[in-house]
Amino acid sequence: MSPHDPQLTGIIVVNERYFPDSELAPAHVGATSFARSVLRCLRGAGLSAGVLLYQRDEDLVEPRIRLARRSGVVCGLLQFNFRMARRVVSGAIAEAARLLLAEHGETRQAMLYYQTDSLLGFHPDEFACCVTHHGPFVHDFVGTFSADATGRAFGDATKALHLLKHQELGLDRVRTNERMFVLQHSRLQRTHLINRGVDERRIRAVRPPIVLPDTVEPLRDPVLQGFVEGAAVLAFTAVARLDYFKNVELLVDGCVQARRRGVPLRILVVGDGVDDVAARESLRSRVPAEYADAFMAVGKLPKPQLYALFDKARPVGVFICPSRYETLGITPLEAALSGVCTLMIDSDKVEARRFFPRTHLFGPTGDALADAVVRVHDSHLGIEQLGKQLRADISTEISREKFEQDTLTAWEHFSRAVHTATA
Repeated sequence: MSPHDPQLTGIIVVNERYFPDSELAPAHVGATSFARSVLRCLRGAGLSAGVLLYQRDEDLVEPRIRLARRSGVVCGLLQFNFRMARRVVSGAIAEAARLLLAEHGETRQAMLYYQTDSLLGFHPDEFACCVTHHGPFVHDFVGTFSADATGRAFGDATKALHLLKHQELGLDRVRTNERMFVLQHSRLQRTHLINRGVDERRIRAVRPPIVLPDTVEPLRDPVLQGFVEGAAVLAFTAVARLDYFKNVELLVDGCVQARRRGVPLRILVVGDGVDDVAARESLRSRVPAEYADAFMAVGKLPKPQLYALFDKARPVGVFICPSRYETLGITPLEAALSGVCTLMIDSDKVEARRFFPRTHLFGPTGDALADAVVRVHDSHLGIEQLGKQLRADISTEISREKFEQDTLTAWEHFSRAVHTATA
């Protein structure tokens, strides 16, 4: 970049629900950790003007904007709802962005980074932007799964139609606006966008933003610790939400089959809020009474405790990702990079699959998962050594340095393209 055309300063736009007060809080969705990683990268490069948090409030008749502080970051909080006119919401986004720029003393042009496409249809024309489409594409999902499954996956048919509408609005704007770019975290995403007419020259890929901690704290829950330590084999998974996309029922059914075949395993499911017990109880009901003591389900863990679980489980643990649809899948990659033997569903609708060797994949049935668990249990190498080998394979592709290198290279490309378009 020339001194006359500096890189654009960045403002992260993220749903307020997904940006908790502390970085140590459990992630609500995978997009949370991705947005935080982009923020850390831009701050480290001196290219950050804070975070714009948006919050839906159905009682408002016009947007509200104020400054706040979250996780040590100056944030603009925008409250609005989707019934408001596009120009009104667009103007509010622009005003919030200008407040953040002034608060940071920034005079450079800014680019807004949207972690998802929910607000792309409202993006103000005076700013450039880039987006990572974290949420599953309804258009792509309904082309693969039934209408009933789509309703279940997105909450209900009304929610699916609402999301589809705003995804299509955002996609139309990305197609037609040469100052809109895509920070691609998934080949699934790239293929869908190009097939829908987005210019691939405005798409830049980044490798997953996974940063392992330098030190791991102890596992604090004594009941959970005892369950892990008492396992000869621990088959487990950890997700933010136990929803249709995660398909954890397959894990339970396949592991029950493996238990019946003689694998002395325990099953651990981590996911949903501590007080949201319905999905965990539904999974528990799938376990036969004779194996009830071998099943445990707990709420999602703060990131340090998730890594503590990986550390404690490493000698006997098999992390399993049975998802139906996953635009990336950060947690199974975190498990594998932590040295935990990890099994991944063999589906082209789960992006993380491409990082795993064939020996760690299983077909999308309970029988196939049971076969994979038996194979791991019977391996002459042992579970811990299989985990070490997997970590060595995956770590050649994924690191914090590679993510930051990709992100800053993409940011420079986008900045240059904006200056060219402006000129």
